[in-house]
Amino acid sequence: MIQVIKNFQQLATSALRKQALLIAEEGFEAINTKKAVEKNFLYKPKKQQLIIFNQKFALGQFKRIVCIGFGKAALEAVTAIQQILKDKITCGYVLDLKEGSLGNIVCRVGTHPLPTKVNIEATEELVAMLEACGEEDLVICVVSGGGIALLCRPHDMTCETESALTSALMVKGACIQELNTVRKHISSVKGGNLAKIIYPATCISLIFSDVPGDDISMVASGPTVKDATTNRDAAEILQKYDVLAMCELPSCKLLETPKEEKYFKNIHNILFVSAKQALTAMSERAEELGFTVKIFSPAYQGEAGKLAKEIISESKKGQCLLGAGESTVKIKAPVRLGSGRLSGEGKGGRNQEMALAALSIIQDNQVLLCLASDGRDNTEAAGAVADASVSARAKVLNLEPEKFLANNDSFTFFESLGESIITGPTGANVSDFFVMLQQ
Repeated sequence: MIQVIKNFQQLATSALRKQALLIAEEGFEAINTKKAVEKNFLYKPKKQQLIIFNQKFALGQFKRIVCIGFGKAALEAVTAIQQILKDKITCGYVLDLKEGSLGNIVCRVGTHPLPTKVNIEATEELVAMLEACGEEDLVICVVSGGGIALLCRPHDMTCETESALTSALMVKGACIQELNTVRKHISSVKGGNLAKIIYPATCISLIFSDVPGDDISMVASGPTVKDATTNRDAAEILQKYDVLAMCELPSCKLLETPKEEKYFKNIHNILFVSAKQALTAMSERAEELGFTVKIFSPAYQGEAGKLAKEIISESKKGQCLLGAGESTVKIKAPVRLGSGRLSGEGKGGRNQEMALAALSIIQDNQVLLCLASDGRDNTEAAGAVADASVSARAKVLNLEPEKFLANNDSFTFFESLGESIITGPTGANVSDFFVMLQQ
């Protein structure tokens, strides 16, 4: 197994740390996009049959096969699909954060976490390709985290306005479900709208979930999933966080998502990869190393600092405490809305913030790893290591965790101490996860 954590040896300064890192490696391995496709996306040429988990699809009945993908796992997933189906794919389109070249499949690079005109232009090209599909065509669609921003077609507003609304919600600490509910109702491709565009073609949607609890209607704001939320739900969220006033907008025209059953009749939404695979693999590895395993939560949510304290308090001797989910961070410094900046003067992400908050109470016999599965915790770091040795070295160097927390500057803190976890972009994207060990 190739190590995903590039600075593994640098970080493995104690036996307990090494064990935590080994467990985390198993989590990354379990959600590897290429391996997931090779294992669960099977094609039998003689029968012209595609098998995905237990579902079978007769490819011979389709005139064309169009393969598309958007999000942080899109390029790797579509690349793997192309290697399996080869010339069966007529054309396709990929929108990712990474550059690629796939022959008859167009590859575009967009922006994240905030959309720009680049994303809108790419989405329009993708929509044009899908609008040309008919009832004899099959669309294979890869939906993954990051697709929220990458797949962008605002309804009755500019790209800058959508960015401002998104920024404001993030700053106010809105959870991913709230963010996605609003996004569905200001977009003409989310909340089932892409399924409407694909109609009457058949669509197999492979969903790589980055949402706590794996609600597929929330992954990338559910472009191929019938939406249960309404304009009223979105309006209440905007009101809850006083977003319109913050963005100096008099109003926001919301678009109702399609509810007609016909648009979803030929849509096959399949949960393809999720954090559950990571938790299972990490649990097995932890037991091999001699720890008892407890799942803190398969879908944790809440403020990063509060969660850190709950994790530490729940930890027990000889135990590996695991969790997957997504915390929130309330930005304490000013933000320039719509500019692409998500923090004020500081730099960091929710995983590093959670690790930093843990330092005030973590004990000598404990270690906590907080990680973003995509390898990018709003920075070039995937996350960070927290234990008593980090606190001790910070004290020697006069680095006060509380001051860095006050400025949402977790990256600078851990980078100064060499305690950032570096993976680079993993090509996967499920929710965040943590490993908590106590000896």
